[in-house]
Amino acid sequence: MPPTLLSHPLAQVDFKKDRYQCVVWRQACIDQNVIVSYDEATHPKTSMGTIPSLNVSEIMYNIPSKYGIGDRYRKGSALRFPALYVRPSNDMEEEADLQQPAFSKCTVPMLLYAHYPYNAAETFRYIFEKLVTLQEAGFFDRRVTLVPGVPPGTRVPSYTKFWYGSLSDRAVVSLSELSARKPHDTPSNATWEGRHVRCFETVVGCRIRYDRYGLRFYNAGQHVAKHYMPQYLARSAEFEERLFKTRKVRLPTDPSVFKLVFVSRSKDHSTVGRTILNEDELIATCNSAPAADRPPPEWGGPYKSYFCFAHVFGEDQLMDVWLMRRVDGVLGMHGAGLTNVLYMKPGGSVVEVRPFGFSGRESWANRYARFKASSPAERPWPVFWFGIDTFNASLSEPSMFEKDDKPHYSKFRVIRARDRHVRITWPSLRHQLLNMAAVARTHDRYMALRLSGAFYITDTLEQAEFPGQDPHVPKAQQRNFTDPDAERRLAVRIPLNQTVLAAAAAPDVVVHGH
Repeated sequence: MPPTLLSHPLAQVDFKKDRYQCVVWRQACIDQNVIVSYDEATHPKTSMGTIPSLNVSEIMYNIPSKYGIGDRYRKGSALRFPALYVRPSNDMEEEADLQQPAFSKCTVPMLLYAHYPYNAAETFRYIFEKLVTLQEAGFFDRRVTLVPGVPPGTRVPSYTKFWYGSLSDRAVVSLSELSARKPHDTPSNATWEGRHVRCFETVVGCRIRYDRYGLRFYNAGQHVAKHYMPQYLARSAEFEERLFKTRKVRLPTDPSVFKLVFVSRSKDHSTVGRTILNEDELIATCNSAPAADRPPPEWGGPYKSYFCFAHVFGEDQLMDVWLMRRVDGVLGMHGAGLTNVLYMKPGGSVVEVRPFGFSGRESWANRYARFKASSPAERPWPVFWFGIDTFNASLSEPSMFEKDDKPHYSKFRVIRARDRHVRITWPSLRHQLLNMAAVARTHDRYMALRLSGAFYITDTLEQAEFPGQDPHVPKAQQRNFTDPDAERRLAVRIPLNQTVLAAAAAPDVVVHGH
């Protein structure tokens, strides 16, 4: 047992700060996903008490696959978790460590359940942001061992391990792994003993519900960026070379260049759908934009030109954070990749593109990236959402699932529409590039465009949302726009937020003690 680990202060959980009626098992072992209680206060041999239980059978998940979330399959959506079995110990225990348990006081597992663990955007929205808020409020400290709820026998997604890793000094581990029958001297980074331990003085179980608590999504993203800053700064040169090797991209250091990264899909995901079919063409057009398409000099703003490039997010989360700290905006199809905007320095922009039939007018599209960038708990908004809805059917192509249309594929119209490929028109991208350059990380300028309706358009530059339909800004102040250039000219009259611009221009530096 490494003495440096066992000399560490004990994990702290302050149940006065609990928001979700978490349960506690005292003196319990975990064996193959079963909680085995030895607590004399609730054990049938010693009391009339009731062993605490945690209802997780209402938790839903979509079957995971290399193609992404499983709601594309008719029987792969909204599957339910099995019950978390809790039982008293008995004289027929099969394993030696349960026959004569030694309860760890050093390691405190915290089991955490929430809907849709195999969807990154849902994980961030449903539970991770709330865990950051709860830790900041003092509910639990970094010494607990976080155990994300996933169906028994399945892996914890890499994004969950990455995010949860910013909240704990122990490795993030599944319940199956923590409770596996292994030799007791098997090394483990999930316990303070440094070896495989299955019996604990305290085990905490929580079902986190989506409610109005927290909703500080940008704060959670910045928590991740701050935690991993020493690591990604140490590998900055490596990431620069990797970006050049894979994309032939060198990021400009000139602050007058507006840097926009496209969320490119992985090979497996692009096979399914939701790809920007003319991505290369758009990037080339962006990078060779003539003066008429660039920010006019009379704006007097910080940006003079554009630099566009593509990146596949999710393959290396540390590199993703490093990259997002160096760009001014991100553009991508509706999807979890847009969550990366929350790593950006203040005033960053996100452009969400929706396929034909998946407009915010007729679907759930606005619940994700747009809501995270428009939270009532984070005003003035630290990042700015812009949208392009595809209304021309000829600009979208069916996904693999819609094209093949096998009997077991989802017939839900909105799911089919969500996964379509898209061609983005240059005029619509030009419009949003000019919008982002005009806003220049300044919230008051963004609000001017948001209230005018010019922030959210169709592929033909029409207003995608009518006055009164934006739930995040005063309805009485919403209006129609007729000339987007005129709206931008009005916006640039508003003074720039020089403090935010300076913060965005400053290089990341590790603060002593973090």
